[in-house]
Amino acid sequence: MGEQARDSFVKKLQETASERAIPIDRLSCRDLPDKDGFELIVKSGGKERIFTISDAQSVTDPEGEIDLLINQIGDNE
Repeated sequence: MGEQARDSFVKKLQETASERAIPIDRLSCRDLPDKDGFELIVKSGGKERIFTISDAQSVTDPEGEIDLLINQIGDNE
């Protein structure tokens, strides 16, 4: 997956969190060697969580995947 697609996914996640008043203290990504996807590291409410996002999830249904992530991040609050 291209860096552009990942950056777009992360930007949409940040915008959705902001719209829903879910505070995210830190958000970063790292590539997964030899795998089609990346890890998304989210620090919110003093907790850090790592989500593995496949290329397919981030491209075919980014809104659905973002909703799932936002719900999980919001549960930390």
